[in-house]
Amino acid sequence: MKRNIAIISILAVLAVLLMSGCIITPNNNEADIQQDFTSTEYQVVTRVDDSPDPTGFEKTEAQDAEGSLNLNVAVVAERVLHNDANALKKGTVQPVGEEGLSSWQLLSDEGQASHDQFAPNPLNYMVAGIASDLQTQVERGIEIMELDVEDVKVEAKVFYRYDDFMTDQWSGYTDKAIVNILIESNESPENIAELKELALSSWAAGEGLVNKTDVFPELLINGEHWDIHYATNGTVPDPDSVSIDNGQILSSKSVLPEVETFEPGEDLDMSGVATGQVDNFEFVVVAVSESADDSERPYLHKVTARSLNDNYFAFDLYADDSYGYEGPDKAPTSLDYLTSGTAFCLMSQLTVNDMYFRDVVIDDYRVEQQIDYRQEDYMTTDMAGYADTITSRVIVNSKADEEDLNQFFVQSVRCCFAGEAFLNETEVESNIYLNGNIVE
Repeated sequence: MKRNIAIISILAVLAVLLMSGCIITPNNNEADIQQDFTSTEYQVVTRVDDSPDPTGFEKTEAQDAEGSLNLNVAVVAERVLHNDANALKKGTVQPVGEEGLSSWQLLSDEGQASHDQFAPNPLNYMVAGIASDLQTQVERGIEIMELDVEDVKVEAKVFYRYDDFMTDQWSGYTDKAIVNILIESNESPENIAELKELALSSWAAGEGLVNKTDVFPELLINGEHWDIHYATNGTVPDPDSVSIDNGQILSSKSVLPEVETFEPGEDLDMSGVATGQVDNFEFVVVAVSESADDSERPYLHKVTARSLNDNYFAFDLYADDSYGYEGPDKAPTSLDYLTSGTAFCLMSQLTVNDMYFRDVVIDDYRVEQQIDYRQEDYMTTDMAGYADTITSRVIVNSKADEEDLNQFFVQSVRCCFAGEAFLNETEVESNIYLNGNIVE
């Protein structure tokens, strides 16, 4: 589908302003959106009774071989219609069929000047999950090796890029991840080096980045899907509000803590793209994971993440990977956040491509996804983690031509940074620091 150059230029400016938070651009179906946007008030993170219910594929429960810990995590992401926040969305996520692991509803938003960011953006969730999952593997390694460690922290910085922005070749990339481990301990450098190797080999999120992962995306048009799932009106009552469940804080707006192992960088200035001075742009997301120091749930983490873009905020999120411990889980798992972040990322690309393909009228859309994670030789020195398969469905409600809808689908998938990170090999740099000094 060719585009008039003048129209492309106008849309490029509009899209850049949307992504940078300078304006709000209406969706194609604005006329269908009700004007009562207070019908549902959402917390950013909420425990819910209903499990994710995809209509485009059958959820599959992980099969645990002897000595393994496998989790298939499913998510359904839908739009939340709001007068000012056209990138607002919610997702329901849960490991399939796993007892003791709750279903959670997460809210996601992009930074825009029209309102304070209501919720973490998709890549906040993704990078928070990456950092927290590595922290879990470090903590498991400490337990396996019976090390005496005073403190553990993980710092992550992930580099993202758009190429050929707002053209028919528009693509998104995850170029590199820096994920460093910080240890405070009197253990020997040799033990800490061994700990690093164990943690990295068992890190399912990292394996999904470093190696190509089987990804199976598919477009589904209309059907009976919309009788079950559809966009709903809603908002967050206060962008600075704190999500709480049973006394446990789950999310809150924050500031990014100081990092020790790299320079976080500056906020992305979108003005050059908006004025046509550059064709492509790059930005980073930074996250810091640390223990929440909860004796009941020893793998409960506090993760602070921020996308370094204009009008984007840092958020604290809590992740609970305390599998097998007594009592209810206190927060979503690290892999819940990672899986949700990939689905939310695709939702954001659907939103901005809905604007790019302005002549293709789409009434509604959503994303359904399952990522299958695997951990072999669990809680042994041979522990190894994998991300095996991603099942992804984009479901649209539209009377548009199927060929046009397929172009919308293909470009949206190609623009998704998170999906590209799994689909192709992503460079991952990781070091471990002992009492402030790097261990070779």
